[in-house]
Amino acid sequence: MNPKKRVLLLITIMSFLVIVTTMTSIGILYRTAIKEETIRLSETAKSQARLIEAVANFDKKYSNAYPLGPKQATLQQIKNAHSNYQGFGITGEFTLAEKQKQQIVFLLNHRHYDLDNPKPVPWKSTFAEPMRLALSGKSGVVIGLDYRGETVIAAHEPVNELNLGIVAKIDLSEVRTPFYRAAGITGLLAMIFIVFGVSLFFRVTNPILIELKQTIDTLQQALREVTVLRGIFPICSFCKKIRDDEGYWNQVEVYIQNHSDANFSHSICPDCITKHYPEFSD
Repeated sequence: MNPKKRVLLLITIMSFLVIVTTMTSIGILYRTAIKEETIRLSETAKSQARLIEAVANFDKKYSNAYPLGPKQATLQQIKNAHSNYQGFGITGEFTLAEKQKQQIVFLLNHRHYDLDNPKPVPWKSTFAEPMRLALSGKSGVVIGLDYRGETVIAAHEPVNELNLGIVAKIDLSEVRTPFYRAAGITGLLAMIFIVFGVSLFFRVTNPILIELKQTIDTLQQALREVTVLRGIFPICSFCKKIRDDEGYWNQVEVYIQNHSDANFSHSICPDCITKHYPEFSD
């Protein structure tokens, strides 16, 4: 792999790690937010249920003179309080209902849908699942469909004194929206920083890569021009001829020329001039 491809691979890996780390952090924060919202809704639903039960017990003892009876006295007080405080956040609200003839009948005005005259929901419908659980005597928190068919985080709690159910809920989309926005902003910033870092990295490393490539090209050219002879060569102890693989004896220069890219030019060293041409030795 050439140096540029290595750099690109390194950048890709770093970008992937940055994105994964960012998404993992946002995911952890999201799960924490869901958990905290679940605890808050549960505490709210339980406290409201216990408060309604306390009012119902009081009215049972002291509101018998109310024309419609103690239960209606309690419901009227709850409706009056609800008219001044219908919900929390953008989509959060309380709902109070009772079961009548295989229907879930809501007793408080809704915040989002059929506001003034809440429509009943069939008991076997897939809608209003949190309220169905509350009217079944179950306490807890679920993520399910409310009376509108919207996915919500809902805490459900039975109101035993009145055979009612109360639900404190908030749309799941409201909880998710800040994290989607944070993920988008973080992703955009991450891409900007990655592009800036890549351009800066290339500006710093490009001269080094160019110099490295030139060095590699020079070395490769030198290797192409050099043929290395390796091994043990049988050479005559007297005439210095070399025996080749076919058993023929060759002059040293002939053998080297046949097995490498080297060439020879003949000359005479000073010792040989003295030995063979003494008249020219001076």
